[in-house]
Amino acid sequence: MIFGIAATKSAVVIAETKGTGNKFAITAIRSIPFEVQSGDHLAELLRCLTTIFGRGARGASLTIALLKCSSGRFGSCLEAIKAEAITELAASQEGLHVVKVAPQSLKRKLGCAAEQKWRDRAAELFNPDGKRQNWSKGAAGAVAVAFTVAVD
Repeated sequence: MIFGIAATKSAVVIAETKGTGNKFAITAIRSIPFEVQSGDHLAELLRCLTTIFGRGARGASLTIALLKCSSGRFGSCLEAIKAEAITELAASQEGLHVVKVAPQSLKRKLGCAAEQKWRDRAAELFNPDGKRQNWSKGAAGAVAVAFTVAVD
């Protein structure tokens, strides 16, 4: 089982997946909203993620595929970077294997056309009919990293 994780400014999006290659399937997508107003908010996010990871790890080998935050001029916001760090801490506390995936690698790994954005390709592959209710940029990132880890 692979949990694909994408941190955004206001949520940690978790795509629960299973299978590899042609048998890759999304079993659930959930969004954990959070705020970074105080240490208490981050502690609550840590508790929530630790609980989810603990449940997911029961009876199955669980890998965390984490979409790395970008740095630089057009990089990720501070809230997303903090959420990424809390996610790594929660996974570490549960003894889970974390695979960090750079967003720059997703175009190639998803097989994007020359000018196609990887988020559009992820939607094309994993939500072609638009029926996934929780689909968002965060969901696209979480599913994309889970898929890339599943096929590697």
